[in-house]
Amino acid sequence: MPGSGRSTPELIKMDNSEVAPEDGAVKKRRSIGSIILWAIVFFIVVIGLVQYLNAAKYDVLVQVIQEDKIGVNPTGEKLDFGDLPHNKSAIRKVTLVSGGNTPSYIIIWKLGEISDLIKSDKNFFTLEPHATQSLEFTAYIPNSAEFRYYKGTVIIFQIPKLW
Repeated sequence: MPGSGRSTPELIKMDNSEVAPEDGAVKKRRSIGSIILWAIVFFIVVIGLVQYLNAAKYDVLVQVIQEDKIGVNPTGEKLDFGDLPHNKSAIRKVTLVSGGNTPSYIIIWKLGEISDLIKSDKNFFTLEPHATQSLEFTAYIPNSAEFRYYKGTVIIFQIPKLW
């Protein structure tokens, strides 16, 4: 309507000749692929977090002393090796119990400054259903160790063995 002060919207013709139909399909496939990839990553992170939260965690402690005597600190919640001089060792045991009907794959991680001083007698093994397994952790103090406390953590993962 001329003279009414209003302008009529113009129709704009879009030219899609620059984008080939195949490009749009590739972009759609990429977005679905990235969604699937992120879903897999999320699933792995959730499984890892659940395994970490369910793992048995033990604080580990040893004090390296100058005197040639061994001090023992018996405790059930920690792997406390007490007081040890150079060239001496101590052993602590942890008992694993499988109460389920599925075998478990056992993985042991040693973390912290004490990880180089302790060894476990077993790692990366299968615990059968309704079985009990004793693990031995040995702390050995070499001559190069400083006279101080060494601390860390031992994490024991029991992952259901589905394979």
